[in-house]
Formats: sequence, structure tokens, C-alpha cells
Amino acid sequence: MSELENILGINFKKGTKILEATNSSKKVKNGSIFFGLPGVKEHGSKYSEDALNMGASLVVHNDSNAHINNDDIFYIKDLEYRIVNFLNALYDIDISNNNFFGFTGTNGKSSAAYLCHQLLIQFGYESLYVGTLGIQFNQNKFNKTFSTKTTPDIFELFDILNNNKFEDAGNICIEISSHALDQKRLSNIGWFNSTSILNITSDHLDYHKDIESYRDAKFEIYKMQSSIKLIDEDSSKYKDDYDFVQNDEYKLTTISNKNNFSDIFFRITEMSPHKSFFYVSVNEPPNVYQSIKKKKYKFSCNLFPEFNIHNLIFSICSIGFDKFEENIINDLSFLNLPKGRCEVIKDIPSNVIIDYAHNPEAIDNFLSSIRDYYKNLVVVFGCGGDRDKSKRTKMLKAALKSSSKVIFTSDNSRSEDFENIFTDAAHNNNIEDVVKIKDRKEAIIYASKILPNNGCLVILGKGHEETQEEKNKTNFFSDHEVINEIYK
Repeated sequence: MSELENILGINFKKGTKILEATNSSKKVKNGSIFFGLPGVKEHGSKYSEDALNMGASLVVHNDSNAHINNDDIFYIKDLEYRIVNFLNALYDIDISNNNFFGFTGTNGKSSAAYLCHQLLIQFGYESLYVGTLGIQFNQNKFNKTFSTKTTPDIFELFDILNNNKFEDAGNICIEISSHALDQKRLSNIGWFNSTSILNITSDHLDYHKDIESYRDAKFEIYKMQSSIKLIDEDSSKYKDDYDFVQNDEYKLTTISNKNNFSDIFFRITEMSPHKSFFYVSVNEPPNVYQSIKKKKYKFSCNLFPEFNIHNLIFSICSIGFDKFEENIINDLSFLNLPKGRCEVIKDIPSNVIIDYAHNPEAIDNFLSSIRDYYKNLVVVFGCGGDRDKSKRTKMLKAALKSSSKVIFTSDNSRSEDFENIFTDAAHNNNIEDVVKIKDRKEAIIYASKILPNNGCLVILGKGHEETQEEKNKTNFFSDHEVINEIYK
């Protein structure tokens, strides 16, 4: 038997060639092996024969209720436990030879993972960013072809690693969504260098149904074995609810900018849209870097506002302080935020910021963080269709709280009617300072025309995205391109 046959415990037909593996029938190609596994709505075994018809060499599944009479379809009871070993052998990759840095949170995952990625590259290590923006290997261009999800599944992750070869042990900075944690997409990975919860507010209740289930999903990240487990102070109040956290030999490390006696305390000493200074006091570090206990490190960077410094602290603490010095200001001016994350558009005559904030807490946090730096804020945003309707009125309330004018527009209405989305958002809000413009481009143009001197045009919700979904059609749309047309 071949190594692959041994791992699965089955015999392949003579001449069977396996070139790649997938758990999605839509990704099956000639020479694929299709893994039929439990899904959110149905078992993948349902698509076994479809996969064969699309060119799969064979199918394996773990559905005891599926009785399929086909010599190329195999039932394997403990299939999920064999997946990583099989993929390691198929792609000649030892996934455990990599350093994983995992980030979850309602907001800030992309920024924290991307900042961690940049720090590692700056220090001379190979790194791979994986998340909402796609994937970036070292400093190559972003690639979004491997997965449509924020967090890829284990098959997509191996495909990514197979196409982006590390010379030695690699570093993988990865966003881990609540969906991925709930579905245990990466539970087969044996070890993470660090796992972090940046914050927990309310989001994705259309999927999780209630805030308690959403929080439970976030805390699943600490079931992944890691020696550095970081959590923000506000979220740490829930840690006693989880036995697996309390019983872990690696204790949670709390990060705070409010409590001087927290495990890791940081304070921003100076901030502007162009330059910020802060320090980090390491009071009680994770066991793996006890040698820096009671040490203090100073930093400067070009990040703004406060929550992005918060995200950066998690990135720094994830990789440790070995590359930083105590008695100088460590210059981090090489760091950039991801596209569409608090992005101050440069080289134009007006103040324009594009950001991805798309839930009530993110909008409130973002706008309240920047309003003191500009005379007035004119905000353009919308609410997604076919998603959690309960947050729409809260989103508009948050936008009104810190702005002089709100332009309510489309943001992926999908199958819903724009007028109905606006009606939901307007409920219990004073809409005297709200202008409704369905066409997002026209909304941005209108906002730019009414922008007062020293004011700031803030475009929220889409960030880096370059598509707009409406009436179940996906069309090209970019907030950045509209701004370029207006000002350049």
C-alpha cells in the first residue's frame, strides 16, 4: 500500500492518481480526492457522486447514514482524525513546522494579523498573512483566489501553503472568525504560537442567534493549544465561564490601557493622524517570555486612532519583545494598516478616511476616536441586506452621535429593498441630519460637495472591498475609485 492508502486505511484502484484534496464539490478537478464531511446545513457525502462526475479520482466520507454503492466511494468512520496526516503526505508539507499567530475579535482581526505579518517580515522572517484581505506571502501582492472566507478551511490552508513555499519554518498570521471557530475549521492544527481575543461586542447574530453563543464561539480559540493566550480586559471578565480556560496550564494574559496592574499595560502618550507615541509595561508576561517581567518599552508609529494602537499591542505581544530595546523609542513607522482600515487618503485637498466599520460598536468606536481631530464629520454608510436587522437602527444611531451629517446609502443590499433597509435603520432615530441616497457613488459625490473646511469625509462599511451586491447580482464597486475620480 502507498503512504496515502495507509493513512486512510483503504486500497485505491490500480492507477489511481491523487493530485489535490478538497472538501468542496465546487472545487473538484481531475485528480482530486473529495472529502465528504459534515457541513453547516448538510453532510458533504450528499455530493459524492457529483464529485466523481466532475473528475474526482475517489471520494471518502464519514457519514454512517449514507449508503452509496460505488467502488470509488469509501466510508471511513474516523476520517476527520486522518485529514492532517493525509494532507501533510499529499503535499509534502509538515504543517506543524510552522508558527501560527491567531487573532479573533469582533473588530480589528485584519489589522492585528496584518501588523503582526509586517513585524515578522521587518525582523527578517518569512511570513504569510491569511484573512479578509486574501493572502499575502512575504511582500508579494495580495491573492484572493484561494478562499472566499475570512478564515480558510484546512484544505484551503494546505492549498495556500502548497502554492507559497517557505524555505524553512514559516510564520502564519491568520484571522479566525467566529464562524470558523464554531465550525472548527482549524481544529486539526496542533499548535499555535499565540491566540488572541481583541474584543467581543455583538455581531453575526443572524448566524449565532444570541450574544452568548457568539461569545462562546470566540472563546473556542483558547481550545487551540498555544503558549501565549492574549485577551483584552473587557473580554477577560468572561474567562471564568469556561472550564477549559481555567484548567489550561497556559493562563490568559490580559492587556489593558485602563488598569496599570494588568498583566500587560499600555498607554498612548501622544497621538495625531500622522504620528503616535506609546509605551508598554510588561507586568506579568506569558511564561515563554518571563525574562522581560517588569520591563517597559517605548514605541512610535504612524497608526491612528487609539484602537489601532490596541491592535498593534496584540501583534507585538504575540511575537514577543526580543527584537525591541528598553532604553530607546522603538520606531515602527514602517507599519501600515491594511487597505480600507482607517485609511487616510493622501495627496488630495480634502480630509477623507475610508474604513471597514460595519457594526454599531465599530462605527461608534471609530467615529468617537477621530472626531476631536476634525471640525466636522460627514459620514457615508449603509447597512447590509439579508443580515442581522436588529443592528441597523443602532448603526445609524452610532453614526449620528459623532457626525454633523449622515448620508445613508447602499452597502450590499443583496435581495432586500434599499427602502426597507433604510426604514429599519431610521426606526427610533432622529433623521433630520440624514440624507438618503441609494446610489453609493452619488452619495459619496454629494458628501464631498457639502464637506466643510477642516471637516472630514468618512466612508464606512466596505473598506478594501471592490464589489457591490444588489438584487443577487455582484458588480464592481470601489470607494477608493470614486474618491480618485473626485479628487485626482
